[in-house]
Amino acid sequence: MRPLLDELLQQPAAFREMAAWYQKERHRLDLEHLSPTGRWVLTGMGASYHAAWVGAMHLNSLGIQAEAVEAVDLLHYRANLLRDENSIIYISQSGDSGEITPLLERLSPSAALIAITNNPSSPLARRASLVLPILGGTEAYIASKTYINPLAILWLAARRLGKTTEGSEWDALERTAARIEVALASAEQIAGQMFSSFDLRQPLLFTGHGPHAATARQAAMVLSEWAKFPALNAGIGAFRHGFIETIRPGYGVIVFTPPGPTRSSAVKLAGELSSYGANVLCIENGRVQKPGENPVPSETNSSGVDEFLSPILDIIPVQIFTEYLAYELGLTPGFNYISKVVRSL
Repeated sequence: MRPLLDELLQQPAAFREMAAWYQKERHRLDLEHLSPTGRWVLTGMGASYHAAWVGAMHLNSLGIQAEAVEAVDLLHYRANLLRDENSIIYISQSGDSGEITPLLERLSPSAALIAITNNPSSPLARRASLVLPILGGTEAYIASKTYINPLAILWLAARRLGKTTEGSEWDALERTAARIEVALASAEQIAGQMFSSFDLRQPLLFTGHGPHAATARQAAMVLSEWAKFPALNAGIGAFRHGFIETIRPGYGVIVFTPPGPTRSSAVKLAGELSSYGANVLCIENGRVQKPGENPVPSETNSSGVDEFLSPILDIIPVQIFTEYLAYELGLTPGFNYISKVVRSL
């Protein structure tokens, strides 16, 4: 029995269903009437926070003031952001995790709240000024459908807020769905490549720049959560400023190298770590390769994949590796200390 694999294989269909719904209901993505006089505050926990992190970076890249804050920190340390002049985008698969009710109690009744949730009857959705459904269907295990769908919803919303829509968004999402299918169809090959590249008695680190610092954290969380394998993560800048001193021969590293302004830096780091004796793989737009297999560190995006959609593709090989590793280890599917919806703060 491989229930997680079954859920992973549902991702292309759920992604297409979400895209088709928003193409029909695209008026829901017109958030200008909820735009803050202050800033957009994107929040969530776990995978939802990682999606918020990517979304906030995208908004800022378009000249729109935005900040991503973990919901528990927003509650305890950043409640000053819950002012009327800010608009909140709260991402939560369940809409009912432990921090939601106390955070909503701190939120001004007149504050704009946009809920991105898989549960339209949840406390979060009931309080929201606007609900953007995730449309992930039933999901019992790690955030898979409910991670990639919010990334796409935030991408669509950011493009509309930034006035960069050009009518090609729906084709871009369809190409993304097709690439997800290709990766999932190559699951055996991807898992085999990753198993043969890493000594699993050694640590495994994920690293990337910008939105892929969020991908790195999501990847480490997925591997830790499901395969019970302790994984590390760091943004490439932070890694170069200290964490790099932990590298030794045999250490496993996955570097996310999507096209964009920091690709050459990520590619350079991958080659450098390989020269130090680390076992390094690069993930780019869902493809897994060794350093140097695609030797042109171009900043131009010849792949046609938007930099802020690439986190959707780049988590897929990590999901596959995680599921195959848990199966090889003979782990009973499920959680040891948490549940799908985390209630503890």
